[in-house]
Amino acid sequence: MIIEIEGIKLKLHPEVYEPAEDSILLLKNLVDVKNKDVLEIGVGTGLISIACAKKGAKKIVGVDINPYAVKLAKENAKLNNVNISFFESDLFENVTGKFDVILFNPPYLPTSEDEKIDSYLNFAFDGGKDGREILDRFIYELPNYLKKGGVVQILQSSLTGEKETINKLKPLGFKVEISARLKVPFEELMVINAWRL
Repeated sequence: MIIEIEGIKLKLHPEVYEPAEDSILLLKNLVDVKNKDVLEIGVGTGLISIACAKKGAKKIVGVDINPYAVKLAKENAKLNNVNISFFESDLFENVTGKFDVILFNPPYLPTSEDEKIDSYLNFAFDGGKDGREILDRFIYELPNYLKKGGVVQILQSSLTGEKETINKLKPLGFKVEISARLKVPFEELMVINAWRL
């Protein structure tokens, strides 16, 4: 089955997160990526990386811990006639170099042990007990991969505390703003933009 979002054709896979409100919010609020080196962590179907390619990014690297997502993102890049380097990585584990723009829609649902599912899809939503486990690891490693003057965009849920995210980014030398908000049942989604000073 092929769906289309904002002119981007996407194949889906049962083991890969299907773009939803959070993905669309990030997609519609992307910073200017023209002629920039872009890294997307947690590519899923490849939607955001493909959008960056269509918006003129110079180089795009997309990673995911889920091998099904990497394979699907590669297929979707071909389907949309764009060239993107997709590969497996647990956050920055296999990433080298620094980027102008880093994008991340993290798994942010607080998930107890008995709520986990035995599927690669678990990686798409399981943010650990408080929902911040993956996000906090990402923030800690972020300065090693973002160029000075570069920007990171993080999809944030009110379930995991945007103030905490902002308070963790500022001491690392980031100027932070919330650029978009969307109320959905049980939570508010937002896009946090943070520029490395």
